[in-house]
Amino acid sequence: MTRTEPLPAGRAALAELPPGARVVVRLPNGPALAEVLLACFDLRLVAVPLPPRTGERAVAEIARRVSATALVDPDGTHRTGLPDVHTAPEDLAFLMFTSGSTGPQKGVMLSRSAVLGNAARTAELHGLAPDRPHGTCLPLYHCNALVMSLLGTHLTGAPLVLHTPFDPAGYFAALDAAGARTASIVPALLADLVEAGPAWPEGLEYLVTAAAPLTGDLARRFHRRYGPRLRQGYGLTEAVNFSFTTPLLDDAAFRDQYLEHAPPVGLPLPDTELRLESGEVWIRTPDLMHGYWQDDAATAAALTEDGWLRTGDLGELRDGLLVLRGRAGERINRGGEKHYPLEVERGWREAGLTGRFAAVAVDEPALGQDIGLIATDQPVPAVRAAYEQAPLRPAVIRFGGYLATSTGKPQRKAMGRELTALRLAPARYERLLRHAAAVAQDLLRDGAEDPGLRALAAAADGARAHEDDEVALGALDFLRDHWHAPGDRPADGELDRAKAGWLRALLTAWPLSAHTGQVAELAAGHGHEAAPVPLGTEAHFGASSLLVLPHGPAPEGPAWALGPLLTFLTGSPAGAGTDRWPRLARLREQGFTDVGCTVLRAGRHDLGGVLWAHRAPDGGPGTETGPQESGPRPSERPAYGPNQHTGATT
Repeated sequence: MTRTEPLPAGRAALAELPPGARVVVRLPNGPALAEVLLACFDLRLVAVPLPPRTGERAVAEIARRVSATALVDPDGTHRTGLPDVHTAPEDLAFLMFTSGSTGPQKGVMLSRSAVLGNAARTAELHGLAPDRPHGTCLPLYHCNALVMSLLGTHLTGAPLVLHTPFDPAGYFAALDAAGARTASIVPALLADLVEAGPAWPEGLEYLVTAAAPLTGDLARRFHRRYGPRLRQGYGLTEAVNFSFTTPLLDDAAFRDQYLEHAPPVGLPLPDTELRLESGEVWIRTPDLMHGYWQDDAATAAALTEDGWLRTGDLGELRDGLLVLRGRAGERINRGGEKHYPLEVERGWREAGLTGRFAAVAVDEPALGQDIGLIATDQPVPAVRAAYEQAPLRPAVIRFGGYLATSTGKPQRKAMGRELTALRLAPARYERLLRHAAAVAQDLLRDGAEDPGLRALAAAADGARAHEDDEVALGALDFLRDHWHAPGDRPADGELDRAKAGWLRALLTAWPLSAHTGQVAELAAGHGHEAAPVPLGTEAHFGASSLLVLPHGPAPEGPAWALGPLLTFLTGSPAGAGTDRWPRLARLREQGFTDVGCTVLRAGRHDLGGVLWAHRAPDGGPGTETGPQESGPRPSERPAYGPNQHTGATT
């Protein structure tokens, strides 16, 4: 794209363009952006609004895709020099490019009739009128503020209170000064507003929230401070913003719908139809896109021949109100059990977890998918409490790496792709546990005195397994035949060599090999090729940018089938156990911004897992930007042992 000489300033520059010409608009949110968008609309130009932080290369690419005639940016209005070769729908008004949170960016084609219809319906719903000002703090380059706030007030003559950038006290002060009756917000900003708690503006009837899910926790905190003066809505750019809005409820109904249950998104707008197809929300409305710009395949996938929009959102009706349960592509299929992220998060909130976090799907070989928890700034003890009390325990916990769109929607697929999970077959581990318990019972009958043996003997009952194809079973038999109490180690070189041989075999065999495999997965996810890292060995990759520690369950936790065996083979009373929670807390205190753990489980049994912590290649905490040349640097101390390291104090 080559920019030619700038055109005259303001509306006059745009008036020189032919009707239907595409105009890429990249301006900061504010009055200038509002003026340009309204000028494009009035002059029947096709506005292509982009976020102001869109890079030059991305702007040029979108301009090329739509063959834009002009570009409006902070430097003025410029001809692009691109040919106007594409045939667009005659009444096209806006080309809105999606965020790309669910795939490549698609250009949504919105007609004048669709945006006018939706703006008129939402304006009537909220009573926009010359004597009823409306306010927004949302960016006009998004469909929500563009259609409801900008065009809604433009059509009705209602004064628009445009407050940017967002600050809670300033927003409410501006609404109060203008006498606004209604105002828009999104959950990400609503959380800041509730935290700041400015005085409610006199005359403001309620806030309208949309663009991202409203959690019950946030609704509860809003209600405690401001009462039931909140209405949640729902819609997609493909259906021109709002398709549903919850009625204004009295206090009792608000408590029931928003606080006791997942907050609803409401009733359909006039002339809007709802259909639940296998749980997916389908919408049919006159306020519908023409399709995606030059993407017939994506259009056919989204729109049925009889005019239904497949939203990709899952929902259900409760008391006649639509309640969303998450994205169809984000539903977690955990061994055939379907779990919805919003419902999983609700369970964690009920277990006491607060703040911003996300449930994501993580690939897992046996179950297909498992559950990951992405935390933000929650203290480790709070996450631990939710983990231990919630009905669904995540297989992966990560502090840091939370991703969201500019409107606050969590990018669950992107977050889940960076994680790895692994479950072991419960029956196989139960067999190992029964065998270990039987060995412990034999030793106790022979007079052995050891707390680990007693705990293991009580952990399971049943017959000893007789299969000889498991290294772990043979190692347990070796333990039974050569037991000696800690501190009573006989001087026997042959026995030491035999123990070392069993340890080497055990570390590379099931189930301990699963820990090594998890390290390799984690390292690969950060761009490193991993050499084997045995259980209990702390290793660093990429000039110490990535630290990993495969470990067994905490010593004070439930009996582990291999606990006494590893203590016997290594002479270490701690075995390979490490309490993941204090370790995670220490790593965060040291400034690591990406810290987490995978939890290796076999049915109801916690088998430990792998801890990791990541810092930027320059040595400071952060997120790595690409693969590193250097490989792992495991400890030069013995290959097995608790909390070994290569220099970084953890």
